[in-house]
Amino acid sequence: MMFKIGDDLRQDQLVIQIIKLMDQLLKNENLNLNLKPYKILSTNPIDGSIEFVPNLTLDKVLSEYHSILKFFQENNYDEHEELKVKSHVMDRYIKSCAGYCVITYILGVGDRHLDNLLISLNGQFFHADFGYILGQDPKPFPPLMKLPIQLVEGMGGLNHENFKIFKNYCFTSFLILRKNSNLILNLFELMIEANIPDIKIDKNRAILKVKEKFCLEMNDEEAILHFQNLINDSVNAFLPMVIDRLHSLTQYWRA
Repeated sequence: MMFKIGDDLRQDQLVIQIIKLMDQLLKNENLNLNLKPYKILSTNPIDGSIEFVPNLTLDKVLSEYHSILKFFQENNYDEHEELKVKSHVMDRYIKSCAGYCVITYILGVGDRHLDNLLISLNGQFFHADFGYILGQDPKPFPPLMKLPIQLVEGMGGLNHENFKIFKNYCFTSFLILRKNSNLILNLFELMIEANIPDIKIDKNRAILKVKEKFCLEMNDEEAILHFQNLINDSVNAFLPMVIDRLHSLTQYWRA
């Protein structure tokens, strides 16, 4: 565990609790997306502890290996696989990417950049640092979903069968969580008076913002089409790519 001083971890703890709930809801439907709801404990408004999970930031992976696929090939090589990556590692990567795309979209997680998107050697992808949720973001025009093209290239690219598998996991998990939206919304409602930073900004709209993401007015087919459009928009978005590049350059000059 790492002890952090000077950070309010209550919001991060809430997000992790919701990820744990969603993970269990998916597993109840026999869908294990290899999520990583790491342990976190806020002891008071200015400090707390976080579980240390061995990983590399996406920025570091791209800097050292130039691509996620190359990272996997060098650490989990299998000459018998088409992409030269061990099948269980690629499977874990695809599933976890799908899970976090859906969950971070529903929760409106903001301030996504290449330093809080993480990958473990075993293929597990996950997000960290939930200082902005419910659509809050320090950057202008934040995307509804963070799916950098580099993540897709790590699966083999837009035209590879793995990308179709990824999308199917997204659609299936989104429909499962929609079906359980009341339980998720109830957990948010319990936190209305907990002084969570991005909830207290507008308590009356906090739950509504999450509810809107479920698209409950749509039938399942319409919801899948909606999510397909989100994926397309995210993969093809140009501004987030520019912002990621600027963030990487800023971090480089600070080093």
